Amino acid sequence: MEANCTWSAPRRFARAFLRLTAPLGVLAFWCGMAAAAHVYPAGYDWRFQTISVLLYSDHNPHGYLSAWAGLELCALCGLVWTSHLKRRLEGAGSGSPVLGRRWLRAGFVCMCLAVLPDRVLRVSKMHELMAIGAFVGICIGVMQELYLTRDIRKTHGARGTVARLGTFAQAGAPLVPVLFAGMTQAYLALARPTLPWVSPAWRARGISPYLSFAVWEWVSCVVFSACILVLCRRRMDDW
Repeated sequence: MEANCTWSAPRRFARAFLRLTAPLGVLAFWCGMAAAAHVYPAGYDWRFQTISVLLYSDHNPHGYLSAWAGLELCALCGLVWTSHLKRRLEGAGSGSPVLGRRWLRAGFVCMCLAVLPDRVLRVSKMHELMAIGAFVGICIGVMQELYLTRDIRKTHGARGTVARLGTFAQAGAPLVPVLFAGMTQAYLALARPTLPWVSPAWRARGISPYLSFAVWEWVSCVVFSACILVLCRRRMDDW
């Protein structure tokens, strides 16, 4: 009995820690970014400045380490969370039950690598490639996890149809800001090809922030964070 009590306490602590990895990762990301933006030279405008400028030492010499720490802690917490995530709704929805987790892991790995400068990995545009990989991986992974964690197998008739539509709408939420980011970039490339990359100069020229890649990048982060917290709450009983 004493041996069981001795082992049960560490196990309960480990389970509690694993439950908190996702919220801690989200918190680390936003705290790191907020700290980096707070000390950004000349002030940081999220509407016309991307996340990347917070990570560059030449753009943000006093705050880039905070942004690095937030991004790395978020990615590491995400990897721990997805590595221990259990699947209980076997057969729910469609597709492989582990596919969503694989996409999430790939996205968090790309997030880890996104802060490494090009001179370390000797790959041109490494940050941009890893950033795109992180957004794509997390977006697809979150969408599939949201879909598969909704038990829609027992719904029938009109109510079943409404429930399915609601499930599809909820699972598709992470894709919305990503699509808007792509559409605005396509529009700018076709209609205003001479316009330079988004910067605070856009504000002085009166260009709408809704055309800014930075806006949709930040909106994506907000949506992804909310979806991960929803997933964490739904999967609480799996631990």
